[in-house]
Amino acid sequence: MNTDEQQQDGANLILAELLSSCRSVQLASQGERGPEASYTPFLYEDGDFYILISELAGHTANLIAHPTVGVMLIEDEEKSRNLFARTRLTLQCQAVKVKPETEEQSRLLDLYQQRHGDTVALLRTLPDFHLFRLSPDTGRFVIGFGRAFRVALPGFELQPITADKLEGG
Repeated sequence: MNTDEQQQDGANLILAELLSSCRSVQLASQGERGPEASYTPFLYEDGDFYILISELAGHTANLIAHPTVGVMLIEDEEKSRNLFARTRLTLQCQAVKVKPETEEQSRLLDLYQQRHGDTVALLRTLPDFHLFRLSPDTGRFVIGFGRAFRVALPGFELQPITADKLEGG
């Protein structure tokens, strides 16, 4: 295995660790008066993110009105060696409400409850809570200074971004 393949494998392991260790996702949604930042616990399943959110939260109305949403998973500050170079995954996603009272919704909520505990048992009975699927379109993964990757979707394939291949975002 050459050095590039070893670095790629290492980046894939770091991405897998970030996806499994993070329990909440930061959201950037479009509100009536501009962008709004928020967060919510999530479930990652089959390449999509699922969030269970209340109609009382601003981001729910935002996602209904403007289904494009920015998503970020970021390394815990306490674990970071350098706050300027925290490991992070940023994605542009399309939000779609999962059809209620379906087998799919029930299966996903069961998985969501396994991941996040008994509070979900209560939330899933409340009429103002809805399950949304966030399907990634594009993304970027950064694991430190000079170590950035474009995320090819579907499949989360990492493609190194080098100085000669710089792109916005």
